[in-house]
Amino acid sequence: MDWKFWLSGSEPRPRYALLVALGVMLLMALTYSVWQPGGPVLAAFAAIVAVIIAHISAKLIMRR
Repeated sequence: MDWKFWLSGSEPRPRYALLVALGVMLLMALTYSVWQPGGPVLAAFAAIVAVIIAHISAKLIMRR
């Protein structure tokens, strides 16, 4: 497994940043009904998971 590929940002960086930002916004909007009643701790956990999923998705999209 290539850890450097998964742990670094993708090139070109503006496109990668846009994909990650859109992914996080979409995931947080879709899961609003789950984390909103849980308060700030659950919201922070949901944000961390959303960033990880968006990062992996952006890397896979830009790999093509």
